[in-house]
Amino acid sequence: MIILSKTLSKGTDYKFTKEQIVNSKKYVNRKDLLNAILKENELYSFSEVEDRINKFMKGVS
Repeated sequence: MIILSKTLSKGTDYKFTKEQIVNSKKYVNRKDLLNAILKENELYSFSEVEDRINKFMKGVS
C-alpha cells in the first residue's frame, strides 16, 4: 500500500498532467491560460508551468 504525504518535498520536481495542474488550487486564477498553453499528453513540473506562463505573458514563443 502506498501512502501519500499531504505536502510535496521542495527538492523534488514532481510532474503532473495538464488536468491536474489546471484543477490545482495553485493555479485557480490561471485555468483559461493553462488550458491554452499546456498540451494534453505531457507532464509538467511547477517550475516548467511557471516558465511557460512567464514566457506567454512576455510574448515569447
